[in-house]
This record gives sequence, C-alpha cells and structure tokens, in this order.
Amino acid sequence: MTVVENTQEAVPEIRTFLYTVQVKFHNTSKSYTFGTDDPTLCAGDRVVVETSQGIELGQCQSSSVSIEKQPVKLILSPVLRKATEEDIQNFEDNFIYAKDALRVCQEEVSDLGLQMRLLSASYLLDRSKILIVYMAEQRVDFRELLKRLGARLHCRIELRQIGDRDKAKMTGGIGICGMECCCTRFKNHFDIISINMAKNQQLALNIEKLSGMCGKLMCCLKFEDDVYKQCIAGLPKLGGNVEYEDELYKVTSINVIANEARIENSETYRILTLDELREKGIIRKGVSVKKAADGQRRSVKVVRSAQIEAKQAETAKEKNKAEVRTFRRENNISNPQEKAPAQLAVNNEPRKQKPEKPQRKEENKQAKEKNEQRRNNNRQKDRNRRRQDNRTDKNANNPNITVRSFKSSKHKDEGQA
Repeated sequence: MTVVENTQEAVPEIRTFLYTVQVKFHNTSKSYTFGTDDPTLCAGDRVVVETSQGIELGQCQSSSVSIEKQPVKLILSPVLRKATEEDIQNFEDNFIYAKDALRVCQEEVSDLGLQMRLLSASYLLDRSKILIVYMAEQRVDFRELLKRLGARLHCRIELRQIGDRDKAKMTGGIGICGMECCCTRFKNHFDIISINMAKNQQLALNIEKLSGMCGKLMCCLKFEDDVYKQCIAGLPKLGGNVEYEDELYKVTSINVIANEARIENSETYRILTLDELREKGIIRKGVSVKKAADGQRRSVKVVRSAQIEAKQAETAKEKNKAEVRTFRRENNISNPQEKAPAQLAVNNEPRKQKPEKPQRKEENKQAKEKNEQRRNNNRQKDRNRRRQDNRTDKNANNPNITVRSFKSSKHKDEGQA
C-alpha cells in the first residue's frame, strides 16, 4: 500500500490592516509604512513596531490613514503598540550599552590585529541583537571575532561592512552648493555615476570639483543628465565634422543653455540654433576640415540665423534705451536735444585719425632698413679690428721681421729740439 504525502508548504497568512501610518526611526531620513488597527495614532507618537531586523522603536510622521483612501499593494509590517515609559527608558539605555559594546569590540579587534575601522553600534529595543558597522579596504575574516564577542555580549551579533558613500550618509555634512548632502537629506539608494555625465553637461573635468565629501563623483551629476541627453540627441559630437548648406564645417562649441552651436572652417564660421543644426546639418565621418595656412589670416564672415539676429537686436535696443535714460538722469535733461555745452564741445571735437596701413608699413620698412645697415657697419668694424690684431700678433712672433714703433710728428719735433 502506497501512502502519498502532501508536500505543499503552508502559505503564511497575510494579515490585513484597517489603517496605515508613516514611521521614522532614529538617525534615518526615510519614513516607512506600517499597518495598524488603531485609528488614534497621531504625528509625533512613539510606537513599537516589528521589522525584518526585530522589534524597534520609531516615531509617527503622520496620523492613521484609512487603507481605503490610501491603498497599499505591499505586505505591511504591524505596529505592535504605543511606546510605554519602560520602552522609552530601554531605548535611551540602549545608547549607553551600545557605547560599551563598541569599546569591547574595539579591544577584540586590536587584540586580533584585524584591519577594521569601527563606526557605530546599535541595539534593538529588547537588546536581543546588536548591529556593528565598520569599514575595511579588503574582506575581513572575523569568525574568531564573532566567537569572542558572543561570549562577552551574550546576544546575536551582526557585522556590516559599508563603503565611503554610506559613511558620508551616516556622518552628513554641507556640500559645495551650501546645502546638506543629498544622500543624507533624501536619497535612499546610490546610483551609478560616471564621468560621461559630466561630459554631457560640458563641465570642466576637474575631479576635485566634481567629487563630493565621500571622495566619489557627486550624486547630483545624474539629476540633469537625462535632460542634457535629450537636448543633444541627434547633434554631432563636439569636434566632429558636419555639412551645412553644401559646405563642410567643424563643430567647435555647443551651448545647451543658450540653445546655440558654433561651426567653423578655414574661411568663415556660423552660429546656429540647435534645432537648425539638427535638421539641416549632415554629419560627415572620415573627412577633415582644411585649416588656414600658417601666416594666412582667415577672413572672418559671421553668418547668424534669423532668430539669433532678432534676439541680439532686441537686446541692443534695450541697452541703448537704458543708456539714454541714465544720461538724462545724470544731466537733468528732459529733452534729448538739449545737451550741456561741455558735452556738445566734446562731441564736436574731431577725432584723431590713425595713419593708413600703407603709410605705417612704409615707415616700419624704413626703420628696419636703418637698423640693418647699422648692424652691418658694426660687424664690419669688428672684423677689421680682429684682422689688425691677428696681423700684429703674427709679426711679433716672427724673428725675421723687426717691429718698429713710429712716433707722431709732434713727438719727433720735440725729440730733435
């Protein structure tokens, strides 16, 4: 006779609640949703809840909300009760016990010579478990450490290794923007940050300025990365070649904020909007833009789109109006035609005109010729002097040649007298 056993596991019963409440724990920035049947819970009440780690004490951040008004699809953990005076006293005593446990753990770590840096320790409300957080550059074998701590602390022990970002989140601080660190204020998980996000936003690749308190790339680089990717989608890369109106150009600048792009070649450059470059520009690969030859000055020809010209004209017009208003206010002039005599005299003075370019070139050429001639004369004098010195040295060393010194006629007449 064969007996068939029922091997199906018992499915745990999912408990349903009438209300939900937001609860926040000590030294955390995020609030969690718990289920309760007590409609009298209010913001600020301390409650004892059951979590995946064990029994903990938290503080309500909102009043009880009906599950019908705010349905929740996740499985909720229960609120056991409102915190009593005994629960609050145990919660405060746990901080003292946690300091003693951290001191004991540090002694054992030093005795075993482990490369660990202990950061914090915290007990559960009933002190059935302690969580010790540490940092280490490599993986640590702490099996012997657990045996020693279990014999001295008499509870379950969890050692958790964290990285630089988690440490910065626990410590907190002020970023370069002047606000509290994002990881401490509102972030619950860390995203993958790459240097390409800084390139997309055209930021200077200075690692010191792009790094946060943790020494890693700042989390805020990801906040606007999707927007920049959307704005530069379909555009040629910076430094790439593009064909625009049957001419080949090189993309030298892309400004997403101003909605402008600059393309140039050896003859001219253009300033376009990003939409114009995206629609009319044709990306060319495997070709290069011919540069201007050395010593050859490029003839600058500015070609701007109609939108940019209209915008610049409007800006110049507003600037002129502001200057006129400032002049009238400073000189107390109600009619623009009435100007001060000193101002008229200054305006009527003829401006000194610079000499024309051909005249300046001729003057420079004459000055260069004079300088060259002077240098040549000096070189000839030096050569003659050296030649004379060399001839005198040779004659003095030759015994067949008698060197005579002749006196001037003045000295000769004096000797005869």
